[in-house]
Amino acid sequence: MSPLPATAIIPANWVTHHRPVAAQTMVSGCRIYRIAEGPPPYPIPEDWTGRVLLWTGTCRVQELKREASIIPGEQPTELRQYMVGLPFENGQGVGLPQLMTGERGDVVEAVDRVFNLKQSMAGSLLWQNDFIAWENQTQQNPD
Repeated sequence: MSPLPATAIIPANWVTHHRPVAAQTMVSGCRIYRIAEGPPPYPIPEDWTGRVLLWTGTCRVQELKREASIIPGEQPTELRQYMVGLPFENGQGVGLPQLMTGERGDVVEAVDRVFNLKQSMAGSLLWQNDFIAWENQTQQNPD
């Protein structure tokens, strides 16, 4: 309750006024891909990756101090969690599509790393879309 009668605690244009601040923290270029449905084509073309580009723009990647070392089937796996903040639209006005999270979560490439979107967060839906993403740091075929 406001200490002064008929006075709003949060001004009416507060969200619109502060949205550019969140966008200015997004300085990493990123690309979002979706894993292609169905079997691969035959024969597999040389440039086929099994992923479909959904969106390009900028994002903010913030490391969360959470890591996991699990051993499923005697294969050590190292995972690290990040918070990935994505704007509502990119610089060209293209809106962020509905993204998938979980086991079939979409893939984000940013800061020379690959992240899998695992969870959606609703904390700052006024300014940006926040996701918890995992980076698999397991070494595949180390030299």
